[in-house]
Order: sequence, then C-alpha cells, then structure tokens
Amino acid sequence: MNRCITLDSRLRQFVYDENRLLDERRFDEWFELFAEEGVYWVPARAEQTDKEGEPSIALEGRLLLKLRVDRLKHERAHSLHPQVRSMHVVQRPRVEEPEGGLDAVSCNLVYFEYQGGSQLVLGAQVRYLLREAEGRLLIVEKRVQLLDCDAYLPAIQLFI
Repeated sequence: MNRCITLDSRLRQFVYDENRLLDERRFDEWFELFAEEGVYWVPARAEQTDKEGEPSIALEGRLLLKLRVDRLKHERAHSLHPQVRSMHVVQRPRVEEPEGGLDAVSCNLVYFEYQGGSQLVLGAQVRYLLREAEGRLLIVEKRVQLLDCDAYLPAIQLFI
C-alpha cells in the first residue's frame, strides 16, 4: 500500500515540477522530461481521439520539440521580443487508472502568457501518460485539451 501512495505522490509532484520548469524558462530541462517516443499534443477538437488522422493545433515529437526549445532561446527570435512570460496555475493533479502499462495523471490548468502589455489566458485539461525509466518519470504523451480549442486562437508563443 505504501508504494501506491508514494507513486501517486510522485505522479502529482511530477505535474507541478513540469509546469514550474516551463514558468522558469528551463526549457532544456523540460525537454529532457520527454521519452524518446514522447509526444506533445494539442487537439483541435474536444472529442478528438486520432492524433495522426486529423489536424491538431500541435502534434510534436522530440525533434519538433527540440526545434521549438532552441527557437525560444535564440536571440534572433524576434516574435519573442519583448520577452514572453508564462504562468501555469495547476489544479491538484488526479492519478488515473494506468493505460497501456503507462501511468496516467491529469489536471485542470489555467495558462497565462504575457508579452509587451498583452495577456493571453487559456483554460485546459491536461493529461499525461508517463513511464518510469532508470528511476525517473518520462512523458510518453502530454495532451493539452484547450477549453476553447475550436475557437480562434492567437499565436501561443510558449508551451502550455
């Protein structure tokens, strides 16, 4: 029984830590949380279940994630000037039943992005599929289900 409590605590803490890395602009460390087959997915429809067969707002494996992380650090990324800041407000994560041998945890999230006098606010449900490797949890899939995914969305500069 203690192992389950410990695992649940680790899963919840993982979600808080992952969002803190984003807010602190520690993008390289955040990137390293993804498994080799890891995917960051933002569906375009609330009920979307197919990542590959229909358009998504974002569907990025490690290669595309690495390109975005490198862009966020590049001095000539003019759309990032003035600097973009984010704040992730995370509701207490819920540990779910494992899926396909992977640990599952989800939370509601309010995402704030601020740049040059403008603020963007987005609500989302976020679901993580995680696996343990060499004593650490890795993201196999991070699904960010935006509340208003089917509405007009301005450019989102950072990661939700």
